[in-house]
Amino acid sequence: MTNQPPAIRIKPLRVLFLLLGLIALLVSLSIWGQRIKYFGVADIRGYWHEFFLDLLMSAFYLDAESNIPSFVNALLLFIPALLFSLIGAWKNSIKDKFRFHWIGLGALFLLLSFDEAAALHERLIKPMRNFVDAGGVFHFAWVVPGLIAVALFAFAYLFFFLNFDKKFKTFFILSFSVYIAGATGGEMVSGYVAANLGLKNFTYAVVASLEESVEMIGCSLIIYALLEYIKQSLPEGLLFKPS
Repeated sequence: MTNQPPAIRIKPLRVLFLLLGLIALLVSLSIWGQRIKYFGVADIRGYWHEFFLDLLMSAFYLDAESNIPSFVNALLLFIPALLFSLIGAWKNSIKDKFRFHWIGLGALFLLLSFDEAAALHERLIKPMRNFVDAGGVFHFAWVVPGLIAVALFAFAYLFFFLNFDKKFKTFFILSFSVYIAGATGGEMVSGYVAANLGLKNFTYAVVASLEESVEMIGCSLIIYALLEYIKQSLPEGLLFKPS
């Protein structure tokens, strides 16, 4: 009997369902909390009831920063950063021609994770309003450089994605499209609602919560695609050898 090293078995589809379930829970709590905020409750039964209501309205709102959903979103972005980097290290070891594309994606998602944790892109709104007419869909003016960045990304990575076989070409293009649709397109929809109704109303809260969830779903699909790619390309898993 050969002694095989212990292995961690990860089922990509199960991971995807777990992440989607977590996102659905966060969206439900976010909308529930904002409904309480704007429409109130019949009565408050003691200090603990008030504490949990306050927690629901602030700590679980998907459009707020430095709370539970923002931490989950940053973590969701860090996971593909790690997976892209590990695949990039493997591709570099075999001198694959796309090895720098993989490493670049790892660096990109690490930057996105830092951005989500620190809300860096939000700081672009005020300075960008000096250059563009920040009305309608461009109410959150950071989407202008965001759209430029998306165009540059598509130009740099189009051939990389087209190089995959049909299965993974579909996986990666679909998952990245959903993520980008949530990150930029969804923000434009939220901006349009905010420009017309303002930020402090239940309609905006619902739209913003759903928009943020699309971004998280897209990231979850990217994680699923990466796990499937590792499963097919490295059936024995990633082996770490001592130097």
